[in-house]
Amino acid sequence: MQNSSREVIINHNSEKLFNIVLDLENYPDFIPWCSSMTVHSRSNSEIFADMYVKYKFMIAYKFASHVIFDSKKLEIQTNYIEGPLKDLKTKWLFQSLDKNITLIKFSVNFEFKSFINQKIAETFYPLIENKMIESFRLRANTILN
Repeated sequence: MQNSSREVIINHNSEKLFNIVLDLENYPDFIPWCSSMTVHSRSNSEIFADMYVKYKFMIAYKFASHVIFDSKKLEIQTNYIEGPLKDLKTKWLFQSLDKNITLIKFSVNFEFKSFINQKIAETFYPLIENKMIESFRLRANTILN
């Protein structure tokens, strides 16, 4: 299983950043590999959704997830339901350092069903993670500036 934890500081309000990450319906607009997103249900603390991921020259893969969030703690957890992985868990925590400065703690654990896909993902994961975090940062800058 691949594990990763990151901390980044972003110069925006923590609640607004939290809401950008929860805005799943708009992921195809700013996450490069997200070709579409279907939200099946949403409540005050959870979302069930399918994200379709497409890389160059490859077929789209569906990643079904159960997202659990706490608006008071500014915490988001994603639990994998179905797709090409054995398992996937993510966790986001947004800590306000100042009115418009947020420390984001992000962690991910994943394992593909296929050994070859796992090794490819492990090789490229740092690039994918950097691109994902940068995509959220750019989205925040676009919406909040």
